[in-house]
Amino acid sequence: MVPMRKGQGSLEFMMTYGWVILIVLIALVVMWQLGLFNISSRIEPGTFGFWGVIVHDNKLDNAGFFKVTLLNNVGGNVTLLEYNVTIDRTSILMPCSGGCVLEPGKTKNIDLPQEAKWTSPAGQRYDADMAITYRDARTGANIMQSSGKIWGSTEG
Repeated sequence: MVPMRKGQGSLEFMMTYGWVILIVLIALVVMWQLGLFNISSRIEPGTFGFWGVIVHDNKLDNAGFFKVTLLNNVGGNVTLLEYNVTIDRTSILMPCSGGCVLEPGKTKNIDLPQEAKWTSPAGQRYDADMAITYRDARTGANIMQSSGKIWGSTEG
């Protein structure tokens, strides 16, 4: 008498589709956490690419004033030298002024002037490229640069 294996086929079927369903659910949760299903018009501010001295927060108001908060993630004192910000192919190069030495874990707020005319209606997305030039106290005279992309939604 040959034993019947009716249960093995159904068990393999359930395991295969179970793994597929689990992978699809994980992918959906990841996409949801990244905000891909966010249907609101507000775009959360974010950054990409910075190292050492990083952009901790940013805001562009509809009058064209760009505010950035820098965070020292280096592990030693840094001396900020200058900032270069480009929005809509319009660039501003601005030297650091007032309190340019930044201790580890500390932040510095920077208000970039309106002279670049970065005006846009409230709620519209903006993308900026920023380069931060600084000197790391641990390495001496070497000039370092942290650069990356910044984005968000223009505030009213």
